[in-house]
Amino acid sequence: MSHALYQDPMQSQPMVIPDTGIHLRLLPKDFTLFDPVLLRHVLCLMIVVRNFFHVYLCWRQLRVCNKNVDPPAEMQNAFTKEAYMASKTDEMYTVEQSLLSYIFDAIFCFIELYFGVYPYLWRVIINCYSIVDDLVWQSIAYVALFSSYLVLRRLPQIFYNKLVLAEWYNLGRDKTLPLVGVLCSFALLLVLVQVGLVPLTAIFLFIERSGGTFFVLWIWGFLFVISSLGLMIYSLFGIPFLSKRSKLPAGELRDALVKVLKIFHFKTDNVYLIHTNFQVSGSKANAWGCSCWKRIFIMENLLLNLGKPESELYEDEIGKGLNTQEMVGYVAHALVHWRQWHIVKSFIMVQVTLIVYFMIFGVCYRLHCLYEAAGFSPGFYPPIVGYWLVYKYVMPFYLTITNWIIFFVLHSFEYSADKYTWKLGYGPPLAAALLKIFSDNPVFPFVDRWYMMWHRFRPTYLLRIKRISSWRAV
Repeated sequence: MSHALYQDPMQSQPMVIPDTGIHLRLLPKDFTLFDPVLLRHVLCLMIVVRNFFHVYLCWRQLRVCNKNVDPPAEMQNAFTKEAYMASKTDEMYTVEQSLLSYIFDAIFCFIELYFGVYPYLWRVIINCYSIVDDLVWQSIAYVALFSSYLVLRRLPQIFYNKLVLAEWYNLGRDKTLPLVGVLCSFALLLVLVQVGLVPLTAIFLFIERSGGTFFVLWIWGFLFVISSLGLMIYSLFGIPFLSKRSKLPAGELRDALVKVLKIFHFKTDNVYLIHTNFQVSGSKANAWGCSCWKRIFIMENLLLNLGKPESELYEDEIGKGLNTQEMVGYVAHALVHWRQWHIVKSFIMVQVTLIVYFMIFGVCYRLHCLYEAAGFSPGFYPPIVGYWLVYKYVMPFYLTITNWIIFFVLHSFEYSADKYTWKLGYGPPLAAALLKIFSDNPVFPFVDRWYMMWHRFRPTYLLRIKRISSWRAV
């Protein structure tokens, strides 16, 4: 008896999916990667190796936290012993959360592959849309259900973090949401995921149908255009609709920046302040553009006292921000990034990584044995699930290696900009600026070097301050 995956809806005959998957079979028929049973074992092994490598990295960072009981000498005046212990507790809590997320993820990946979670979700969709002869609508419905499952998949870890870890580290209500608040935020996340993924799924399916054999290049082109537009809009206008910008007003800071701006052929009229109505994580100054479109954007939280009289500030805002000399050093560092094309180089590096990823994806996406290894019956699966299967189970090693390369290059860019800034004579104010930014937003200063290479896209303030100090000593 033959089975058709897509039948004439006018006949009102429900679609029939044969139950011919590999189920819990453990012994492969052939010892090749095209055998779905053996491939499933290999995919699970890759996930376990990758996740427990990151568990090891998290363990190394926890060991660093336990070993360092006192703040570093370079930052003795940056925060009190109580603030240091609080930052240490926060760091250990965050790292242990990450460690447990890798363990939970490995367990769920094992369950999903061996117990056929993905085919079960597909059968649910087919039972609801059995007479709809449209793969796009079925795929969109599958993505909606699948993304909901991925959100709910995190609930066990959320409960453990809230009921066990938060209690273990004695975190107060001011640092963690109550359980009801966490669940409400998850409900909101569920809605936002649907709003984002459903139209994206339709776009990718359209590109796949129209792009033919090389549809992955069209997908990469779509992402390239979107990211390029975002970078261009920010370089020209800052953060439109979410902030407002204004030219740096005349005063001490504007006069102090004249010398360093002249070195890089920038005009003081090209310096803008970015004002936002929401809390911005971190303090940033960026230099963008070329020729007549040069811009420097300084977030207002970098200004001393936000550039306002103390009478207009809250008590915890007084004294935060950089003084004039520190700001000059920090802006010089941003200008060095611009001169050395670090942003453009980083963008190109990410795009090269993406296109290689999509080329590998294009090969693996069409392998029927990959879908059969996930438990689907031969020839009866939604192609859209291949995006997740390739990303989650095939690419972990590639992403682990490329993440290390990208983070290594970004770290070297940061050190190179620090070195060039020091050569220009702005090393001491830059070091003072880094220390002040750290003291305004204190975090645990010690980071294991292995952990940093996969979990920090920038070197720590402590490492950078130590390097600048060593250059000054020379």
